[in-house]
Amino acid sequence: MINILLIGAGQLGSRHLQALALLKIPVTIQVIDLSQESLQIAEIRFKEVADSFNGTISFHTSMSEINPIIDVAIIATNSNGRRTIVEKLTSLATVKNIIFEKFLFTNIDDYAAVTALLEKKKISAWVNCPRRMMSIYQEIRNELIGPIQFSAIGSSWGLGCNGIHFLDLFAYLTNSTEIILSNNLIDKKIIDSKRSGYIEFTGTITGYSSNHSFHITSYATANSPLQLIIDTPTIRYVIFEGSLGKVLKYTAKNNWQLEEFTFEMPFQSKLTNVAVTQIAVSGSCELTPFIESSKLHLVFLNNLISFLQTEIKNNPIRECMIT
Repeated sequence: MINILLIGAGQLGSRHLQALALLKIPVTIQVIDLSQESLQIAEIRFKEVADSFNGTISFHTSMSEINPIIDVAIIATNSNGRRTIVEKLTSLATVKNIIFEKFLFTNIDDYAAVTALLEKKKISAWVNCPRRMMSIYQEIRNELIGPIQFSAIGSSWGLGCNGIHFLDLFAYLTNSTEIILSNNLIDKKIIDSKRSGYIEFTGTITGYSSNHSFHITSYATANSPLQLIIDTPTIRYVIFEGSLGKVLKYTAKNNWQLEEFTFEMPFQSKLTNVAVTQIAVSGSCELTPFIESSKLHLVFLNNLISFLQTEIKNNPIRECMIT
């Protein structure tokens, strides 16, 4: 029996829970959230897909109520305060593995502190940047040769909160975490996030790694669909994710003639069960290892903090409120 703990039963947490309902292995699931309403909604969503669920589930508002032996913890809270949650969890329970939601932490100091804690407690950990799990990107990675130009361009997709997904994909495709970013083209106007207390950005972040280049843009206006372009001297992909699920492929060996095919972009409610099963079977999974993801997060976070520092011109800051 695998003991799973889900901390955070909000919008994304409830989707993790729906995926856990699809597990084929015997499990015990404990769900924690301070909000009874969130727990109730999560339970409803769980029951919608739990026809063949092989295990038991319980819902809690306090960490002190949980079984103290945890095989896999999924921390799906907002980024601010996540370090405190990890510290409390590991003081109350023995945890073998953790899957963290992104954005990992808002404060630079939290990365070293949590890394040290995981090492001390001998906890294996990953971060939920799930494109590495998707067959479409695994297949593309296997075909890429030479310098890569990567871009993700569209309107209002969350440059701050979601940009780390594309930096992670860039690192995965180029097999590098030594990435330099620039904030010169971020829009000066900082906007409120959909989540209270957090901020969001529009504009462009550029960067490079070795002989590879990185470019992501979130327009503040219009309704431009998000498209990813992965370009090399011999192959080019133009990818439309989401409901479109379409790939345009051009290759030198095919005289740059268009090849078009479709793919299904899996929802979170179909992914977490795969990662948990991989951990249960092999002790690892295809998500980004915590150490690698922390390095990418710090590159991204420091770039935004540098931008904020330039704009507000006051005391040094070590935090950027994205989630």
